Amino acid sequence: MSYGEKKEFKKDYGPRVNEYIRVPQVQLIDDKGENLGIVDTEQARKLALDAGLDLVEVGASAKPPVCRIMNFSKYVYEQNKKKRQNKGGKMKEQKEFRFTPVMDIGDTDYRIKRAHEFLTKGHQVKLTMVKKGRQSMDQARAVFSEILTNFTDYSSIET
Repeated sequence: MSYGEKKEFKKDYGPRVNEYIRVPQVQLIDDKGENLGIVDTEQARKLALDAGLDLVEVGASAKPPVCRIMNFSKYVYEQNKKKRQNKGGKMKEQKEFRFTPVMDIGDTDYRIKRAHEFLTKGHQVKLTMVKKGRQSMDQARAVFSEILTNFTDYSSIET
């Protein structure tokens, strides 16, 4: 995209409703869920109006489009409710804390404290010991086992 060009964004307004459905015929499903077949759009609007409901396009890609007679505001409410439920079911994140064998005691204590905070919030915590160069493996194991003693009150420690 060159300088000065505007990128067009197509906003999704949701399904077309009532007079915004501008095709000559639609596949109609009534408010009880019964398929009424292919009907003129004007006749479908009239049926929806007589029932005190809306004509909502639910299958725009079909030929002819599939429309349903329903209460549109209730439909939108149900869709938003589903979105909220799916959003709330998000998995907890896994937090990683990296330690080194030569790390200062203050830094180690701070990371242990932060790991405890995340565990109490319900997150999973991954503790990693990073050994660089010629650092002793025995020293790294000793420091890491000392760090793990702070987490003995939690039910499972995987190694």
